[in-house]
Amino acid sequence: MIKHLFKIIWNQRSGNGWIILELFLVFILLWYIVDFFTVLGVTATTPNGFEIKDTYLVKLSVRQPDNPKHFNYGEASEEPGKNFFRIIDRIRQHPNVEEVGFGKWSYPYCSSSMFNSYTHDSTSLQCQVYEVSPEYFTIFKIKPENGDSSDDLSKAISNFVSEPVSNKSKQAIISQTVNEKLFFGKPTTKKVLNLKNDSSQVNILAVTTNIKPYEYTRPEAFILFPINYAELLTQNDQDIWSYYEIFFRTKSSFPANNFAEKFKQEMKIPLNIGNFFLADVQPLGNVRKEYLRNKGITSSLQYRVGFSIFFLINIFLAVIGTFWFRIEQRQSEIGLRMAVGSSRRNILKIMFQESLLLFFIAAIPAILICFNMQKLEFISADQMDLTFGRFIINTCVTSGLLIAVILLGNWYPSYRASRISPADALHYE
Repeated sequence: MIKHLFKIIWNQRSGNGWIILELFLVFILLWYIVDFFTVLGVTATTPNGFEIKDTYLVKLSVRQPDNPKHFNYGEASEEPGKNFFRIIDRIRQHPNVEEVGFGKWSYPYCSSSMFNSYTHDSTSLQCQVYEVSPEYFTIFKIKPENGDSSDDLSKAISNFVSEPVSNKSKQAIISQTVNEKLFFGKPTTKKVLNLKNDSSQVNILAVTTNIKPYEYTRPEAFILFPINYAELLTQNDQDIWSYYEIFFRTKSSFPANNFAEKFKQEMKIPLNIGNFFLADVQPLGNVRKEYLRNKGITSSLQYRVGFSIFFLINIFLAVIGTFWFRIEQRQSEIGLRMAVGSSRRNILKIMFQESLLLFFIAAIPAILICFNMQKLEFISADQMDLTFGRFIINTCVTSGLLIAVILLGNWYPSYRASRISPADALHYE
């Protein structure tokens, strides 16, 4: 049967050659588009390592020195820091607040960030640095890599928030990415990192699960230090307002409808302490949308998804149209086959097999081209490694889509042609 199909394809080589060339080019283009959606799907469905449902960001403002209500505490006063802690305590006393914490450029989807390079056994890695209060892990439900409770991470750093500022030996919790790249996934408790170009050491307290900056990327290296309460008390209200933020989680049983506005109205006066006053309360979901929009991630994804869908529609229409036209031109051949005894089922079978054979003839060199495209890194490795598994997934999905489209393009015209009377088909010839 295969030999017979090859003979048919060879006898019609002038038309089939163009079809094979079309399938060859379509396979490569579709493979590239499928790779984009594969990477997007894998990264979007990989856990972020944190949860922002029922979480809120508190934005404070501070009175400037030229404001008549401004309090002048003096350079060495601890009162601004104490006022900041009073605000946190009053938020904690709200009946619908489950937990409240604070950090230094550390809430999810924060537009500001700190980075430092850390080394272990001559291996260096740049990490995003968070300074957080112990409640941070329970608020955003960040868990240890062993699957235990978030409370274990909170307890791990709770004893180090009051360390002296001059202490050069620091404690920290690292993300799984840091563990894999610097310690190769081995147990890291009580091991030490060194700050690059510095003599200070970092003692590892625990390892979290993988953490991502946002959904559409791979996990990155994070190192989380316990925030230093003593250092905060030495800063003035302008510095506290610039560097620190407050976030909290509401009780899950509490309805979240318009909670931010209600909270702002209820707490506007209680949180007016010293030079601080409440400016805004935002759900982290809104912060996420703003972050993705400001980074250009939302517009970039919309453009690329729309562009890819446009190409997919055109590819499918082109392939369907090609095979539809090809069968329409062969109605006399189909009539002749039926005149000599072929059944309608056999006609459909031959058309399907012939089309699939054309596809496989075009797919073999196309797959080799795609393999070399990945080897030469013509596709991005930023969000997902260029593994053999990635190549196999792209190839299988591409092949499945094209086979489905080819069969769809063959089925209806073949079915309609097989219903024509053999005498009518021969009459057209």
